[in-house]
Amino acid sequence: GHVRIISFDHKELAAIRRRDDRLRTQAILHARHADIAHVLNSCGAESASIELQMFDPEDARAMHAAGLCNRVHLPRPDRLAVGWAHGRDPLPRIRTWLRQGLIDVLSGDDVAFLRRLVESAHEGS
Repeated sequence: GHVRIISFDHKELAAIRRRDDRLRTQAILHARHADIAHVLNSCGAESASIELQMFDPEDARAMHAAGLCNRVHLPRPDRLAVGWAHGRDPLPRIRTWLRQGLIDVLSGDDVAFLRRLVESAHEGS
């Protein structure tokens, strides 16, 4: 009863929506767009899949203002560890964004890690 079509091909997403506007679509983005809400509205997508390094809180606010949502994809902890070894830790920012409601869905390959991250963001809230 629930289907969401996810694609890099935004023209195909638009064509799918024209064929059946009941289907929910998500545009996969691998770039920072000047007007993310416009991109999603142009292809009829209700949401965007955004890699962590492309996520911007102002884009999330603009999406929410337009009634759109996002899914932020995190690398596995072993990939994040490369940055940790060089003093780059995105987890504090991610926790803040989660608390602020800027990230709607968090995805990744390590579900236990994601669960702990979400729980730690809301501890004491």
